[in-house]
Amino acid sequence: MLLAVDIGNTNIHIGIFEEDILHSSYSLGISSSHAFQVNFTEVLNSAIISRSKAAILSSVNPKTEAFVIEYIKKYLLIKPRRIGKDIPIPIPVLTEYPERVGIDRLVNAVAAFKRTKDWTIIIDAGTAITIDVINNTGAFIGGIIAPGMDISSKALHNYTALLPEISVHKPKHILGKRTEEAINSGIYWGTVGMVNKLINMLYDELKCKPRILATGGNANMLAQEIPFISEVIPHLTLEGIQATYTISLISNKRC
Repeated sequence: MLLAVDIGNTNIHIGIFEEDILHSSYSLGISSSHAFQVNFTEVLNSAIISRSKAAILSSVNPKTEAFVIEYIKKYLLIKPRRIGKDIPIPIPVLTEYPERVGIDRLVNAVAAFKRTKDWTIIIDAGTAITIDVINNTGAFIGGIIAPGMDISSKALHNYTALLPEISVHKPKHILGKRTEEAINSGIYWGTVGMVNKLINMLYDELKCKPRILATGGNANMLAQEIPFISEVIPHLTLEGIQATYTISLISNKRC
């Protein structure tokens, strides 16, 4: 059993793999540190996780990562290994500063190329919206980062005196009759329009039309409006963690 842990800025996603099959998964919010500690402890004490022989982490949140490592050591008696530090990224990263690319984006690329074996665009619609490109040899060649829907709502609320924070959903009408409706319409359709425009611009720049995979909490919301998206894969990052670990094992066995 392999314990795969994706540590983000807002949530932690946990997957249990046997070989390349995802048996179960969990998602925990980290906005409340006490609630997260209680919930994470309960997850680690579950019967299936207690059978884990290895724990592999992908993290973009150093503070939460440190806590997760200590708890896994305490409850599972195994030392977690971190992708990008203990386990190398198994694909070329053709950017100006490869070391600065988020580990979550890179393991997404590993999982996506394992599926497509060709040019691919990956949309990860979470706290941030990332749109990344891998070429036909599996190299990560760059991407785009924009605010996600939820963080856009928080920003409007936090940086204005009177605008409320809302939960974004598909509007019934484009024209809002209340402040909440106006914010919702602006964020929802603004995000859809932005992603559509960026995809078309990427098609023009790449001179081809790669297959598009989507993941993240708002992926289904985008997919219902953007026909370019061919498939939503909820656990793409967890799949990438498992695939990266498996590739590292194969590499270490070579003479």
